[in-house]
Amino acid sequence: MNHWIDICEFPLDRDLTELAQFARRYHLPLRIAEEGNRQVVSTPDPQLAEMLRPLLERWRAGEINLADIRVEPVEATGESEAEEAASAVFLPTWPWRRTPLSLILIALCFAGWFLLREDLAGGLIIYPERTGSSGLSTLARHWTEGDYWRLWTPAIVHFSLPHALFNALGVWILGRPLEARAGTLPFAILVFISAPVANLIQYYWSPQILFGGMSGVVYALVGSVFVLQRWQPGWRDVPPGIVGLAVAWLLLCASGLVEYVIGVGIANAAHLGGFFCGLLLAFCYCLAGGARNFAK
Repeated sequence: MNHWIDICEFPLDRDLTELAQFARRYHLPLRIAEEGNRQVVSTPDPQLAEMLRPLLERWRAGEINLADIRVEPVEATGESEAEEAASAVFLPTWPWRRTPLSLILIALCFAGWFLLREDLAGGLIIYPERTGSSGLSTLARHWTEGDYWRLWTPAIVHFSLPHALFNALGVWILGRPLEARAGTLPFAILVFISAPVANLIQYYWSPQILFGGMSGVVYALVGSVFVLQRWQPGWRDVPPGIVGLAVAWLLLCASGLVEYVIGVGIANAAHLGGFFCGLLLAFCYCLAGGARNFAK
């Protein structure tokens, strides 16, 4: 006879239709039973109970919709691998209303590409220095003319559609989970600080080169996720492999090999500046207690 393990409890007036549909859709061995003045959800599978408990807690708090959750089958051989796989099975699809800034950033990637294509991005970039020029630097000239926004707006400008797509995908994968968990204000602070940091570092590293793109901000997101996943090892809204791949690509680009092969300049200084900015800001955020928002 199976021993049923309680996963979560709900009041009698809570409608569990969505949960029942979720269980049927993925053939999960769940039982919903009325016990006293409560509804108890249970399962005979200990691993499934451990996996579903944080998910149902978030559903009960109204953070996610079970209809938006997709289940990805994972095969694992060892016990430790199975536990790690179990924590990454459920990848939430966040409601749009919880990630407004991420969606705006994604739209700006394509808007910046369109403006550059139509030769309308002159007011958004930091103009490169001319070799042998004297007097004020272009950045200083922008500053004295009151063009303060140019510290941020190069992040909007993208030189090709694949460039915009790549950065938009980075914001979608990394930014939306961060914004949904931390809130729009902390996420906005991260973007507001990391964009000029990445742009300024890139400018001072290669002042003769025209640069643009949201890669510096995306790498700030990578750095933030890196810190948060070590502060809260149970947080798996972003698969750890994504962060590892992004860091590997960062190092590969910094080596100069990618630039040599494809023949296109890469803003490595902006990537590194954004990454370390994200590391630092996420570390401060965790020290201030923000990591609790990323608990399982």
